[in-house]
Amino acid sequence: MRFSVVPEKNRSTFSMEPSTSNEKPLRVYKNLPVWVVEDHNDVLQHIYHAIASRHLPFSGMTMLHFDSHPDLQIATDMDADIVFNKAQLLSELSIENWIMPALYAGHMDHVIWVKPPWADQLPEGTRHVSVGKHKETGKLRVSWPDVYFLSDILYAPLDKLQNAKSVTIDTVTMETNILEASSFPNVAKSDIKSDLVSRSNDGYLPDTKRSKLDTEDGRECERNVELNKEKDSGNWCLQHTTIGQSPNDKETENKGDLDISARAGVPESTNEKSESTTECRADGDHLESMSKAADVKGHLEVISKLMGSSKPFILDVDLDFFSTKNPFKDVYTKEQLHLLEDLYSFTPPVDDTADALDHCQQKRAAQLHELESALKACWDGTEPLCAIDDKKLTKVKNLVSSLQDTPPPDDTLDAELIHMAGLTCDDTGELPHHVSTQEEIDSLIGAMKVLLSRLPKPSIVTISRSSHDDYCPPNQVESIQSKVLQMLESVYGSINVHKDYETLQQ
Repeated sequence: MRFSVVPEKNRSTFSMEPSTSNEKPLRVYKNLPVWVVEDHNDVLQHIYHAIASRHLPFSGMTMLHFDSHPDLQIATDMDADIVFNKAQLLSELSIENWIMPALYAGHMDHVIWVKPPWADQLPEGTRHVSVGKHKETGKLRVSWPDVYFLSDILYAPLDKLQNAKSVTIDTVTMETNILEASSFPNVAKSDIKSDLVSRSNDGYLPDTKRSKLDTEDGRECERNVELNKEKDSGNWCLQHTTIGQSPNDKETENKGDLDISARAGVPESTNEKSESTTECRADGDHLESMSKAADVKGHLEVISKLMGSSKPFILDVDLDFFSTKNPFKDVYTKEQLHLLEDLYSFTPPVDDTADALDHCQQKRAAQLHELESALKACWDGTEPLCAIDDKKLTKVKNLVSSLQDTPPPDDTLDAELIHMAGLTCDDTGELPHHVSTQEEIDSLIGAMKVLLSRLPKPSIVTISRSSHDDYCPPNQVESIQSKVLQMLESVYGSINVHKDYETLQQ
């Protein structure tokens, strides 16, 4: 889980009631709109506006989500019914929990999370799960018993959910010729850990354990994918492409596959320039070199799922996909982080039976309640309202004393923020942290260009900067944003960029 580490801004809200407008033909934007926000949850209001204006359908959309974080959390105390009150919903969302409500509302039924090789919160592969209202508590819950959800008490079996919506969640790793998952050993370990619970019921159906197959000697197995779509159908395809293989490696066999622009229906050159993107045009030769340097490892799952689909899809990009920090490392000392890790350590279920999962959730709920109460009491200098083990209480007191003696530079800590930080420090894996070099950033942008050029055009693009919270390094965000906008214009032609974060700053 990730949280904002700065005080929440006042956010504008938007209300949209369901209508039958989705029965009418969808409208098409003259130029592809690109909404750029600061906090990622703020993209949802622009998606809802596009639904209300009939540029997006009311239900059944796919989101292609590039991010170092899944953003698939749920606010623990969120009532499921809030999802249908758009104004209230948008005012209560945060950066880590804005996607699940849209899934429960039915606006989207498929999320493809494309992650960089250093991210490890969810296992690779396809999962069919259900999102619904808990019959006893009325809270929004999900039927995927992964530690990502179990550790935050967000799991519920399908028979405990009402108004459940079936959704598909894909997790795919994007690697390049200079960024490979094998270079991040903790990621390989987390795949095993994260797939600890593998159930074939309760609405959770894992199609694949991993989207990459490994041989016993550790070498990646090659897997050929042939998508035979007729060109006249408008569905573009890759033929006989191997995961981990650059398009240039097949030049002699599939020369036609290299004409990315033509296959994506994008003109090779255009004289039309969008005023909103003129400022972010960089050297064209540099962008071309980025694309040529990019590998296509891990892209075929995304391509195969979207190429043959006629459904409108949303392209969503968090700029921390290209370079990301764990901001809590700047707030807490190593000793303080170790105390948090010890206190918030998560004990997984002993097996995947219903009783074991239920016991795991109950035990975790009691643990978090104790810690939250103890932190508040120690911070305020009072006694905890609930019973807590003396040894654990001593550790909480030591943590609070250390933080009060050596406060962080901005001195904005309180018991709630410390508790939120603890939820990111359990032993299910810390937040991703990889500040990329310029070469690594360019390789990921180039790889994204290769992928997007082979997909249909999205209906809308949303971009989150994530720099105020330091998830995207503030000293890199402007450069990354400029290059990403330039890349999008090279793929889609004229784009209409709306820098929403500038309006909010004013």
